[in-house]
Amino acid sequence: MPRWRVAYCVIFMLLILPIFNVNSTIASTENSDSIQYLEVVIEDNLTHNISSWTQGLLIHEGYLYESTGKKGYSTLQRINMSTGVVEEIYNHNDSIFAEGLTIYDGKLIQLTYVSNVAFVFDLESFDLIETYNYSGEGWGLCVMPEFFVMSNGSSQLSLRDLETFELINVINVTKNGAPLIYLNELECVENFVYSNVWLTDEIVVIDLDSGNVTSSINASGLLTFSEEENADVLNGIAFDANSSEFWVTGKYWPYFFQVTFEEKDELINENNNDKNLSNSENDEIIDENLVESDKFVNSLIFLLMACLIIWVFDLKLRGKSEKTQVQEHSGE
Repeated sequence: MPRWRVAYCVIFMLLILPIFNVNSTIASTENSDSIQYLEVVIEDNLTHNISSWTQGLLIHEGYLYESTGKKGYSTLQRINMSTGVVEEIYNHNDSIFAEGLTIYDGKLIQLTYVSNVAFVFDLESFDLIETYNYSGEGWGLCVMPEFFVMSNGSSQLSLRDLETFELINVINVTKNGAPLIYLNELECVENFVYSNVWLTDEIVVIDLDSGNVTSSINASGLLTFSEEENADVLNGIAFDANSSEFWVTGKYWPYFFQVTFEEKDELINENNNDKNLSNSENDEIIDENLVESDKFVNSLIFLLMACLIIWVFDLKLRGKSEKTQVQEHSGE
């Protein structure tokens, strides 16, 4: 290739690269800004049974209803929020591993992990009324005005009929454009679903219309170091519609916590101290690094293609030039 064409290719590459950088930066900014990052603030607490492997949690008319899991230990409990006393309990047989819990039309619906059955209890008497069958694992459950929302530990939420529990639709949940797996215990509030993310201290807020995570809540630091030694993961979100309060807990945790959610920047300014990067901040950095990597790869591919086009064009020009020279030589 003649030197002037090489120079042209280099100049073209230098001119086009900033355009890719700007576009990628804009995309990255729009992506990260779409998620609000929050921290939990403890407002109150209530004693929680440290032998309870919490799988589901809800609040109704001054009572906490808790589903506990593990075979041989699975229960449904009604807990007085004024005293912390368990006033009603249903013990499952040893073959059942209970999971998520919700309330609908005067009934409590409790999932099972791998038994493919949901138990329906009378809210007042705790009598078992009926059962629903479903395929796959059961993890979390909450209710919207028109359907149940159920998780199975993947990045998908299934919408189910309120009367038959039949599958209606599946929502794919994404965070910063990537599937978010390990969705666990659920709480439905307005058109949003609050979900624990298994094995993390993160609670995400999901817009059901789009499946996008709109908020990420860092719930770390609720327990002291000594309390964490005997506790397991965060799991359990309950919203009190009467007081607009959120309560959270975890497996083998010593407390239920009443919490509020505040923006991280506000908390940092108020406390005026340095903090280590939280899980959500690390997520932002990882996402930004991935965007930067994608930006570089895309730019490189485009530039290589541009040079290839110029090279092919040059070959054609040289071919025509040589053909012309041959014809002229033959004419002589």
